Amino acid sequence: FGPLPAQLHKGDAIIWVNKDLFRHTATAADHSFDVDLMPGKAGKIVLKKSGAIPFICRYHPNMRGTLQVK
Repeated sequence: FGPLPAQLHKGDAIIWVNKDLFRHTATAADHSFDVDLMPGKAGKIVLKKSGAIPFICRYHPNMRGTLQVK
């Protein structure tokens, strides 16, 4: 994952873009979102809750991050 957006708020939309040659996901630990991204494709989510939302790639669990949503 690249740099995460700053100052996220409940209701904001995030567009995930896979610029890699491999399939990836952006999957929230709390199951609030799960975006499956083929190479060169994009997917959109809308943040439905505030707080820290950890996420991983289901195919590459070492790829991880946390969205901070106000």
